[in-house]
Formats: sequence, structure tokens, C-alpha cells
Amino acid sequence: DVERNNLLLLEKQLLNEQQLVDHNDSKKLQDITNKLTDLYERMNHIGAQSAESRAASILSGLQFDESMQNSSTSSLSGGWRMRVSLAAALFIEPDLLMLDEPTNHLDLEAVLWLQNYLLTYKHTVLLVSHDRAFLDEVCTDIILFKNQKLIYFKGNYSQYESTSNEMMLVQTRQRDAQQVKIIHMQEFVDKFRYNAKRASLVQSRIKSLEKETIIEEVEDEIKFSFSFPDSGELGYPAIQ
Repeated sequence: DVERNNLLLLEKQLLNEQQLVDHNDSKKLQDITNKLTDLYERMNHIGAQSAESRAASILSGLQFDESMQNSSTSSLSGGWRMRVSLAAALFIEPDLLMLDEPTNHLDLEAVLWLQNYLLTYKHTVLLVSHDRAFLDEVCTDIILFKNQKLIYFKGNYSQYESTSNEMMLVQTRQRDAQQVKIIHMQEFVDKFRYNAKRASLVQSRIKSLEKETIIEEVEDEIKFSFSFPDSGELGYPAIQ
């Protein structure tokens, strides 16, 4: 932790100054005391005293053994370096923690640990993931980005799916009913447009059509399908 190391270095410098300053120079002594007070308040705020144990706990949860924790990151593979980046993000405990596919490169034990860690996280977590089981366990809200709009849902991913399907069903029914209504009004207008006796009714229908807010048609999600060609019977042995 860069800030922690800088604070520890500053503490050492101030304590050295305190030892060397003339004890009759009360103004200088008070200035150093004030700086040390501010420094200790900041160290306490960032949890400097427990930093090493917190870091070790996070790394251990992400399945780093003791030797890996004490080794250089240059000796780690790409997947383990991704875990180091994740550990660093968790360590600083930001007010808004943003995670993009955090379960990538993690084994089951690390995923379960991360899941439990996020459940007790004190601040806001914004994450993107294709791991539906993980989203079900961790999320309290779902944000859907669709047609350049953000749509908010309460609950986890399964609850979002259920609510979203219900909303689409309601929207489809409302649109169908609206289309029937519009067709009937338009047919009336077309039929009696030049009928003087029904001119007021025709104008009323025209105004209603102009004011009608068209309910959008529900867009079906794009479905992908693929197949593998039959390779035929494999010879024996397939691999030697």
C-alpha cells in the first residue's frame, strides 16, 4: 500500500525530528506533535496497523499460499496476476467497487470466498458477470442496459428474469390491445371522413389517434444456435 508506506516513512522522519529538536523550542515541538496527531488519525482511518494481515487474508481467500504471497508478481502466470489485481481492488475498499467478470481465472474455492466477501462488503459494488449463479448469490439489484436506456430491477438475476418476462408479457398484451383500438378508430375515420353528420366524431377519433402514445413492440432477444458436424467413428486409439 503506497499511502501506508509513505505515512510510515513520514512517521519515522517526524519522530527523528522530535528527538533532535531543542526541548526549549515549544513552538517547533507543538508543530511536530500536531503533524504526528494528523498522521496517526490518517493511519487509523486507512487501517494501516492491520494492512498486512488484511492483505494476507484477501490473498489467502483467493488461494495464494504463503510462498506465493511472498514472491514477486513477475514470477506469476497471467491468471494469478489477474487475482493480484482483484486482491488490490478489494484491499483498498473503495466506496464504489467496480468489477468486470471477477470470477474469471478463479477456481471454485476462490469464487465461493469472493462471493462471501462481497456479501459483507460495506460499500456499493457494481459488477458485470456471465456467472448467473454468482449473480444470484451476490446481487441485490440488476441494471439492464437496453436501447440506450438503463432499466433497474430489484432482486438477484433470477428475480430479474422473472420480473422482466412478466413485464414483456404485459407490454405485449397492452400493445395488442392498443393496436386493435387504433385499427378500429382508423377504420371509423376512413369510413366516415366525408360524412358531414359524423364530422365531430371523426375529428374526435383523429385527435385521439394523434395523442396516442404508441407502445413499443417487445423485441425478442437474439437466439444463437450452432451444431457440430458428425466426425464419424474415431479410430482406435484416438490419442497415442
